Amino acid sequence: MLNVLLENEFGRIEQYELSQGLQALRFVHQKGQGSISLYGGQVLSWQPSDQQPVFWLSDTSHYSSGKAIRGGVPLCWPWFGGEVKLSGGELNQVSNHGFARQKQWDIAEIEVLAASVKITLVLSGESCSPYWPAAFELKQTLLFDESFHQTLTMTNQSNKTVEYTGALHSYFCVGNPQKSDIPMLSEQFYDDKINGCNKQKSVLNNCMGPIDRIYHNNDSMLITDHEWQRKIEVTSQGCENWVLWNPGSKDAKNMADVHTGGAYEFVCLEAANTNWQPIGSQRSVSISQTIKVHTL
Repeated sequence: MLNVLLENEFGRIEQYELSQGLQALRFVHQKGQGSISLYGGQVLSWQPSDQQPVFWLSDTSHYSSGKAIRGGVPLCWPWFGGEVKLSGGELNQVSNHGFARQKQWDIAEIEVLAASVKITLVLSGESCSPYWPAAFELKQTLLFDESFHQTLTMTNQSNKTVEYTGALHSYFCVGNPQKSDIPMLSEQFYDDKINGCNKQKSVLNNCMGPIDRIYHNNDSMLITDHEWQRKIEVTSQGCENWVLWNPGSKDAKNMADVHTGGAYEFVCLEAANTNWQPIGSQRSVSISQTIKVHTL
């Protein structure tokens, strides 16, 4: 079932069924097109006019409640990875990447102007996890023009300070990760999550996995995609780290939600806070990223 939410001379936004019980939005605009799942509040796709797609989405991704969607820009919140900090300060192993990516978000605002499409989504709750029971509100602002701007504002509605980790887990579409590189990362220290070695530094020749690294740097990054003759510029605000991930072809074969050959089509470069960050009672903090595409 299709429901046109807004349409004018510049473009339109429509709501459609992603799968049974799960709704999504898609827009067509003179600057480009894209789609967002209300389940998970997750950007699924964005393709500026006269460009290749910027975000990768698996053909075999799960679209069902309780499952994460593979691709686009999943939101890892209120924890990144598989550890949470308990009230006593000790760490506890849990399922990866928090609960926000598996919750239904609401539409707060939509706007179609001559230069852009703006979509604002919200998620609020309390006691969503025994490991993170605080009352909260998330507000996600998505602005699509010639670039992509994403801001996640987190409000702690509880009566005490809470801590979070998180990431904007972007899957970038590339012609081939073996022919893609991020030169600035060659100069940065990283923790290697595969071999467990921290504070490493090495030349990054390409982005083909298996690779899973946390870089301790928040400078702007350029993904050079030699196959498609373009550069993807990614700038973050409010984040301390970059996470670089690609499973490699061997591990991807064991991932049912990565289609055959999918590991050769993307690289994840995630704006992240992998160390615990405080949010004071009745306070808000934000993380954001801006993505621009340049022709080589």
